[in-house]
Amino acid sequence: MPVLTKISEIMSRSFFSVQLDDTVKKADDLLKDEKIKYLPVLDSKKFLGMITDRKILEYTCKQIYEPDSNDGYNKIGDYSNIMEKVSHVIYREDSIFKAVELFSKYKVDVLPVVDWDYNLEGILTTHDILLYFRKALEEERFIKL
Repeated sequence: MPVLTKISEIMSRSFFSVQLDDTVKKADDLLKDEKIKYLPVLDSKKFLGMITDRKILEYTCKQIYEPDSNDGYNKIGDYSNIMEKVSHVIYREDSIFKAVELFSKYKVDVLPVVDWDYNLEGILTTHDILLYFRKALEEERFIKL
């Protein structure tokens, strides 16, 4: 039954991330090169927050961060608001039902999967959920035939 499926079964274990001491330019380049919308910020393995492509664009438009200037080489930690603090996380033991509740209640596209010490173990996106339900629907259709 889908609601009992654990997050550990569908989360992405392969993801890009940056460290707090990495440069804003590195984060910007990763977002662009890998065509991703979010980037977890870590302090070693501990999850701190997310940098999004929208936040980088906002900083660029406000001329707080200019990709081609020396500002791009400042550390992520030097920019107090470029990293969005994420208060909604999920644990690998949680069910897919809880993930759907969090996605819909808080209108987010990504949930960090953390352990009890807040170390990042994976990422769960709305796309992961859709792929899971698509597969479940296909399997159900074949069983009924």
